[in-house]
Amino acid sequence: MKRLYLLIFSLIVIFTTKAQSPTEFTQNINGVTITYKIIDQANRHVEVSAQSGGAFTPPQLTFPEAVYKSGETQPYTITKIAGGIFNGTLGQGWTASDGTVTITFPSSLEEIGWMAFAHAYDVKEVDLSKCTKLKKLEGLNFHRGKITKLSLPEGLEKIGEHVFDDNKLVSVDIPSTVKVMNGGAFGQNPMLKIVNLRKVPVVPISDLSIGFGDSSPLEGADPNLKIYVNTDLTGLYATARGWSDEAGKYIEAIDMNTTGYASLYLENENFEVPAGCTAYIITGVTPSGSPTTPDQAVVKAFGAGKIIPKQTGFILQGAPNTTIEYRAAVTGAEENVSGNMLIGTATTQEFSSAGNKYYILANGGEGIGFYKQGTRDGASIKLAAHRAGLCLPDAIAPAKGFIVDFEAARSAGQTTGLRNIGTTKTSGEDIIYDLQGRRITHPTHGIYIINGKKVLK
Repeated sequence: MKRLYLLIFSLIVIFTTKAQSPTEFTQNINGVTITYKIIDQANRHVEVSAQSGGAFTPPQLTFPEAVYKSGETQPYTITKIAGGIFNGTLGQGWTASDGTVTITFPSSLEEIGWMAFAHAYDVKEVDLSKCTKLKKLEGLNFHRGKITKLSLPEGLEKIGEHVFDDNKLVSVDIPSTVKVMNGGAFGQNPMLKIVNLRKVPVVPISDLSIGFGDSSPLEGADPNLKIYVNTDLTGLYATARGWSDEAGKYIEAIDMNTTGYASLYLENENFEVPAGCTAYIITGVTPSGSPTTPDQAVVKAFGAGKIIPKQTGFILQGAPNTTIEYRAAVTGAEENVSGNMLIGTATTQEFSSAGNKYYILANGGEGIGFYKQGTRDGASIKLAAHRAGLCLPDAIAPAKGFIVDFEAARSAGQTTGLRNIGTTKTSGEDIIYDLQGRRITHPTHGIYIINGKKVLK
């Protein structure tokens, strides 16, 4: 039925030839005559209203940023491409129907009409990246072609039903502004292996309005399709209308920095530790009682395959400078994370409370560890969405930050235990204790332990 509907719709797109009016003018683009219709004289906006067949030499359709009418010096800008005008022409005589044509659109574009570029068997690449005023694509705009590469603009809000279906796409990067992706939007692209929705903050609405029934926006893709989604959204995609057809294909990911350590927090989903990674929580810090011995932290490590419960702040260790893929919203026994002193948030948030000190994970002067944030002096921290920090009672909180020996915790092959941490100092700053083992920041006269040695001041 869908194919019949599309065929009928294609047949009702009728082209007529008429004499050029005073509101129209033409321009040659690589051997093809393009007709522009003035639709807003005051703002000097035009619509691409017609074309005459021919062969692109070279095979490239680049709509200009400015067009000129003969006898006028002020430019016009293209804001609209009329429906159907290229339907069936980019594949029937312009080239050899071999998927070689590249189409580049102007930054002024605001609207593309129904089936404007449908049945474009010669089109290989579509570049809409500059079209930040373009809010929606719909009506089978690029249905049934040979598109292998697609660039979509930030600002785009809707990708309607079957806009890019029946093409040769391999990967698609969805802009952060997209709110709607209707059924079949990228359907019947059998080579489509990767769809990146990581930038999209919420699950786009998926619905149909022209009688095709419910279907996934990605129906007919490669069976091994990977769909990358934003943090903490796997469960919502797996149950949403249309998107539920792709359950089991959703992947979340975290980008590791040069250290190979990152904090993470999921509000709505549990987390399965990926292969080659280790997750950690911290359940306390134990003072050593000696001015020359580092304090100790209680570090609990979880290896690959372990499931961290939702609403748990934790540290993830993986290969530096890589993107770590992980499964979320999985089934299985969850690990015990009671006593965890790492806190987290699903949205950007500040934390503070009387009687506590706050630290963030950072690569500071002493290495990977927990440090006071900026000039806050431990009184508070500001965490980005899905990140974790450390909250310690004043009684056990080091005066500065501290480094944690994650490597020792991991190498020990134990799930819990005391691991040495070293109290940090900034460059040129001494760590000073009195003879009773109390930390001193402003010594006067007397004998002190400075960096592990007795010193008379």
